[in-house]
Amino acid sequence: MIELTQVSKQYGQMSAVSNLSFTLETGVFGLLGPNGAGKSTTLRLVTGYLGPSSGAIRVFGEDPLRTATRERIGYLPEGAPLLPEATVAEILHFAANAKQVGRSKRSSMIRAAVERLGLGDLQHRLAETLSKGQRRRVALAAAVIGAPPVLVLDEPTDGLDPNQREDVHLMIRELAPSRTILLSTHILEEAERICDRALILSEGQLLADGAPANLAQSSHHHKAVRIELLPDADAALIAQAVSQLPSVRQIKFERHGRHLIVLPRSGQTPFVDIANLVAQRQWPVEGLHVQAGRLEEIFRTLTSARAGS
Repeated sequence: MIELTQVSKQYGQMSAVSNLSFTLETGVFGLLGPNGAGKSTTLRLVTGYLGPSSGAIRVFGEDPLRTATRERIGYLPEGAPLLPEATVAEILHFAANAKQVGRSKRSSMIRAAVERLGLGDLQHRLAETLSKGQRRRVALAAAVIGAPPVLVLDEPTDGLDPNQREDVHLMIRELAPSRTILLSTHILEEAERICDRALILSEGQLLADGAPANLAQSSHHHKAVRIELLPDADAALIAQAVSQLPSVRQIKFERHGRHLIVLPRSGQTPFVDIANLVAQRQWPVEGLHVQAGRLEEIFRTLTSARAGS
């Protein structure tokens, strides 16, 4: 559905994106990176909002600068811009017209988007009177109207409360089996939860590309053990004893010392050793949990190293 080959974008002497290449088929794909990494520029290039300085972009095998290609893309831009003097209903009808939605389907598609994103009470409100979260939901509704096979979403849950964020996550996962969804997010937990692949950018370059769970396995927390202590547990005593196990590299304290994070030595899995020690010493432990790894750690490591180079 989406293919970038050695794509670069220059703004004068500044390089926003440099030699970026990736191919996306059906599913949910997350662009991650610090501010200024090139995420929004990449999304604008994919939608045809911008043209590349060099390289090739294809969406459905076509140049996204073509109007016919853009009609098949649903786009939520950065900041969710809306015409301030237009009502929500007018904005959604404009989006349907722009995507060439036939009159016979227009009303039902708009109604479905309104219901899905909880906009029923806002249809006659002017855009300039909406809150940040309301504007985000209206712009997202405009993006999904017409059932475009490609959705490009710049920070789709920015400004939403936890319940609204959950609704958007569910909607994205429901749409994923039949669409290509490329989104940017600064919420790493969001990427781990809804994305099939994560692409980490820094200074316009692609540093990592893979399933969030696979990327997380490269972190020091892969196969780490979280020990949850009961209130009467002596955290210092337990940490001292566990640190003597051959499979243990380091121990960290979290949750005000009530959780111990036991980091393994390379290639080691300390869970069984720790479980046996807990049973032998009869420590007041509430639970033991093996961690898959932390995408946040990989993100920080890659982007910090890039920024410092």
